[in-house]
Amino acid sequence: MTKIQMNVYGKVLTDRSDGVKTRNELLANNALPIALDFIGVISLGSSFGDEVVAEIAFLQGNKISLMNCNAQIKNCIALVQEDSGIEIEYVAE
Repeated sequence: MTKIQMNVYGKVLTDRSDGVKTRNELLANNALPIALDFIGVISLGSSFGDEVVAEIAFLQGNKISLMNCNAQIKNCIALVQEDSGIEIEYVAE
């Protein structure tokens, strides 16, 4: 499994168009399955989450592993999960 450090894309990840760009870059440069590490990320928006977390999960059998998610990120991911039906695994680091 490839672990991606999401903080290289910013500390605040909210914009849908940035999410599309990030997802395309991740998929072009990494083999599936992908796990996302949010260490150093302060905030996540549901638009970015839809484009990155949900779309990558769809490509991995509706499952994705996430690490180092603060409370705000977990709240956002819960909304993404509710809307998309994906399975989230929170992995302790």
